[in-house]
Amino acid sequence: MNQFGAVILSVCVAAIMSVAAPAQAGLTYDGTLSVADGGLIATDKWNAAGTKLSWIVSNEVTPGLWHYSYTLTVLSPRLTVPSPAISHVIVEVSDGDPGPAFTISNLLSPTSNPLNWIAGPIEIQTYNPGPGNPGMPATVYGVKFNAADDMDAKILTLEFDSDRVPVWGDLYAKGGSKSALFNAGFAADDPTVPAASGSYESHLLVPDTMTVVIPAPGALLLCGLGTGLLGWLRRRKAV
Repeated sequence: MNQFGAVILSVCVAAIMSVAAPAQAGLTYDGTLSVADGGLIATDKWNAAGTKLSWIVSNEVTPGLWHYSYTLTVLSPRLTVPSPAISHVIVEVSDGDPGPAFTISNLLSPTSNPLNWIAGPIEIQTYNPGPGNPGMPATVYGVKFNAADDMDAKILTLEFDSDRVPVWGDLYAKGGSKSALFNAGFAADDPTVPAASGSYESHLLVPDTMTVVIPAPGALLLCGLGTGLLGWLRRRKAV
């Protein structure tokens, strides 16, 4: 390649890098939904003002990945009535329409507080309302975390890393008896607005589409013009 060709190539690469690089550096989102504010629906013995769900989603924790953290606090409406422990949690993920479905390969380093709360294997599939998911308002494709047999957590934090960017979605949790909770927007369509702190229409942030860098049309046009000019000069020289 001659000197002019090298210049064109470097300009092309620089244009794509500068225009197409995702603006995702240093992003952290957080939010909370509660029974008290109406953004969280809880049933049976979890139906108390202090029952809440909070989350933190950040790309500053694990290099190259998004870190997801969800904390559930379940309380009983009366001090004399013990609050059932959390038995499982389902976090909505992409079902492949559109884009590739979320699989176990997209779920990295899952952990919990209390430690060792998660009992394997972690399941990713479609879950339906029924006796195993009382009060669930609609079908959901998600990651299911089950509690180990000896756990009695009423304040639970689940954390994991993923290569999937955050979008608005849903979460469901079940306790003993018929206690359950879910975000008030569970049965509604997931919003398509960009991720942000706080909640949007009673939804929370969940992992969905793959993080892929796609060159912007302007960068591709600039690259095409440069390579086209290089080809024209080569043809002109050969004549």
